[in-house]
Amino acid sequence: MVSEARRQALTAAGQPIPDPQRILAILDTGASISAVDPTALTTLGLTATGKADIVTPSTQGGTVATDTYDVCIGIYAGRPGDLHFISDTVQVTSSVLFNGVQALIGTDILKNCILTYNGADDCFSLAW
Repeated sequence: MVSEARRQALTAAGQPIPDPQRILAILDTGASISAVDPTALTTLGLTATGKADIVTPSTQGGTVATDTYDVCIGIYAGRPGDLHFISDTVQVTSSVLFNGVQALIGTDILKNCILTYNGADDCFSLAW
């Protein structure tokens, strides 16, 4: 969903606020910054607000500069429509992910949560 600052700017300009986008995300405790698929960012009408240097396996130890976007991330769980968590405004990178995943939730958001992983039962819980 758009950041609060973007929401206020659109409201002041008399422009419509884009609907939040429901997308499939994965949790990544190895990522220091979250990422969102460029299609979702375009649907929200967002433009880049900065740059971040990121390291991935494909950068072979180097960094690559990527655009960042200001967003709020909501986490839905349980029954459809049950919104359980909304982040403060965070900067995310734009990244094409894989297997239908459209967002990667990194430690920039997870640092505000309690993540418990139960490997023996192949499940996890997320609280905030």
